[in-house]
Amino acid sequence: AAMTAANGGNVAAGVKLHKAAAGPAAGAVGRPLKSARQRRAAGAGARRPGTGMGVGAGFLRSVTQLIALQEPEYEAKYATQVEKEWEAAAVDSLHNKCAIQDVFADSRFLKQETLQALVAAIISAPGPLPRPPPYSPPGAPGGQQQQPGASGGREAGQAMGDGSPHKLVNRVASGTLIVDWDAADLCLDLLLVVLLRNRDRLSLLWPPVFDHLASIIRGKGIDGSLVAAAAVGLLRLCQRLLPCKPEAAEPLLRGLQLVPSLDPEVAWLNAEVIAVEMLALIQVASVHIRAQWAWASACNLIKMTSVRPEAFPVSLEALWWVVVHSLTPLNYVLALEASVWFIERAALEHPKLKERCLLLLGRLTAWLEGWAASLAGAGLSPEQLVTFSNAKSEFWLYLVEMLGKLAEHPDVQVRSAATAALQSAVVSAEVLGILPGSIERGLKERLLPPLQALSKKVNTKAGKDVPQAETTVAELVRVVSKAMLLYLPQLVQQPGFSSLWLAVLDALAAAAAAIGSETLLEAAAAALQNLLIMLHEMGVLQPSWSGLQHNLWQHTWRTAHKISSNLSPQMLNPTINPARQQPQQQQQQQPSLSLPAVAAAAAALST
Repeated sequence: AAMTAANGGNVAAGVKLHKAAAGPAAGAVGRPLKSARQRRAAGAGARRPGTGMGVGAGFLRSVTQLIALQEPEYEAKYATQVEKEWEAAAVDSLHNKCAIQDVFADSRFLKQETLQALVAAIISAPGPLPRPPPYSPPGAPGGQQQQPGASGGREAGQAMGDGSPHKLVNRVASGTLIVDWDAADLCLDLLLVVLLRNRDRLSLLWPPVFDHLASIIRGKGIDGSLVAAAAVGLLRLCQRLLPCKPEAAEPLLRGLQLVPSLDPEVAWLNAEVIAVEMLALIQVASVHIRAQWAWASACNLIKMTSVRPEAFPVSLEALWWVVVHSLTPLNYVLALEASVWFIERAALEHPKLKERCLLLLGRLTAWLEGWAASLAGAGLSPEQLVTFSNAKSEFWLYLVEMLGKLAEHPDVQVRSAATAALQSAVVSAEVLGILPGSIERGLKERLLPPLQALSKKVNTKAGKDVPQAETTVAELVRVVSKAMLLYLPQLVQQPGFSSLWLAVLDALAAAAAAIGSETLLEAAAAALQNLLIMLHEMGVLQPSWSGLQHNLWQHTWRTAHKISSNLSPQMLNPTINPARQQPQQQQQQQPSLSLPAVAAAAAALST
């Protein structure tokens, strides 16, 4: 108790010392800075490049410049010149003789119990903050993703960021709690300094610090400037501590899950700052992010900050770094989702950055091929080979799904890039060794639906929002035709080939029926002719061919004749090569796993 009281007195004296402007204020010779925003701006200018927290030049230089205050209530309290002189002498004594600042600057020399008491005193010094419900991280038993608060910011002042004076003390709604927001801002800086100075005892200090940061970020009625400082400080802690304390990555990165809980107004006003800190975090510490939930939080923050137009370029740089330098099986799907998000936003709001966003598609396709090649000769066990094969196939399927989604985008350039990437993905499936069942699903569920949907919009009122849809449909016809021709020997072995063939016929018929398009009619007829010849040579397209309660021979020629009168059985070579005739066989279906499970299993292969 005595130790806690002593540390509480030190913190209180330190707060009073800095409120009295005992140290030099950056940006104002001999005059304290008036607002938290000014303090942070001055502190940023005084920091060493790359340090982020500004603690390298000693406590007084880094903290005093950040937190020197001017308190109207304090000035009014001392009316006479004599009393002001006495106060100045007392402050000088605290500063020069008692050296209270050394308690924080040299806290790494404190014993464990004393250090814990100091942290507790710093946390409690401003007064009890309004406490949110206990934090349960997403993914934990019973945990739910926290939603942004309904209101926040400065209840006892003005909106954050205008730099005007504000009340220093706020009486919380109940009337029983009094919080000094400027003291809370100061103590937050002190807390982060102490944590950085004691990184070797991070496991001891992090739980109460995390709870305090969560209370600030998720609390209701918290000063907006303090909330922003807590979120930014948390990101900077991760930047500084992850490279030197990789074993503490999990508890540190749990803090990323707090940032999306920011009040919407605070998040909007600070989007650029958060985007800059996320970029720095990804560049410095991405190698230490080894959990799928952590990557999900990082990608979520990158997308969240990109909503503000001014922050979009910086957020794009963060995503670009992930895709170019930090892709792993754990974050591949997340990076692909984020890339589609950025492409769609760039097409609508940032046309100058659209081309750079589209380049991400090629990078994502190339990484999948490179990762598969890196493990192809790694001597995997039979069980690992099954995992590897399933992971490759699921990643490829999701890539095709996202590209198919972009193929229906209103922007012509986006659709063109998507169909070009689909061409590459179809060809790469052979090199990757994608399972035939996945290729079948990719065609039936990912490629044929956008082909049919766009065909119905060609030269119609519904297609006004999709200019040059005819060109995109022709490109999709080529993609489907190439996929079928490349993998037809494997596809005919699948139990669902009859259903796939009927879907292909319907899609080609829809393309051929597009209003006023001779180009699509010719493209669909040529694609179908090649498929019919190959199926016949394989011994599949025969008068006896049936399935799904259809006579597939008759149904095929009926549909073919609607597309072109030149497509008839007479075009086929009557001789069939028996060596190429392959009867359909029932094959074991590959297990169906969720993408997160597949990604986790694939990541284990790379370690």
